[in-house]
Amino acid sequence: MPSWNDGESSEDSLLSGFDYGHDLSPRKPIPETTLDPEFTGYDDCDLRCNHDMPMYKFVCFEGENTGRRFLACGCKDEEMCDKVEWVDGPWPPPLQRSLVKLWAMHDEERDSRIHGNVEYATKNYQLTLQKKELEKKNMELHKQVGNALEYVSEITSHDLELEVAKREKAEQEVISLREEKKRLEHELAKRPKIDDECSTLKEEKKKLEYYVAELLKLSHAHKDKMKKIVEICGE
Repeated sequence: MPSWNDGESSEDSLLSGFDYGHDLSPRKPIPETTLDPEFTGYDDCDLRCNHDMPMYKFVCFEGENTGRRFLACGCKDEEMCDKVEWVDGPWPPPLQRSLVKLWAMHDEERDSRIHGNVEYATKNYQLTLQKKELEKKNMELHKQVGNALEYVSEITSHDLELEVAKREKAEQEVISLREEKKRLEHELAKRPKIDDECSTLKEEKKKLEYYVAELLKLSHAHKDKMKKIVEICGE
């Protein structure tokens, strides 16, 4: 039976070599124990371990024998022999069954918590990747908008007023996108679901792409107008 401390584990590809946090280190040749200040130290009896050394006092802390006192080898873990002498007799069967049930409940709760932590960590990692991808797309859109706005600056003054209005609208969309990004970062810090936020950003991306396309079309149209004006003036 493992100790009471919760272990850390994962599943699938994260930490597939571990079994839900169970201690994979070699077990001692005696039952798991807990410290009892009233029953510790070497015993004064004539019993000896396999090393012909005095027996050490322990209190069992696993399974149906939880709480039973026993004497065992006092050497270090790697040198400990398997000699065990029980001080207390077996507990009554109802108490044994109750102890086994409590340990089973403990193991089930521990494994459930570890499994939940794995799912939480995996979801958080996926959200972080989505956030980075959206930031990358946001930067690309900013570059496209900047290039389109520089190109539009070559048109006539009358049409420039229309382009300024479109530019202001595009900049407002950029500001809205930045605010949406900040809100997403705030929500990510609280670790909620951000599926709706992702959808909103994608819609904002489509809007920006639409405005960029409109700006480029308008720019080409004005260039055609300028060519016609030059041809007319040349005649």
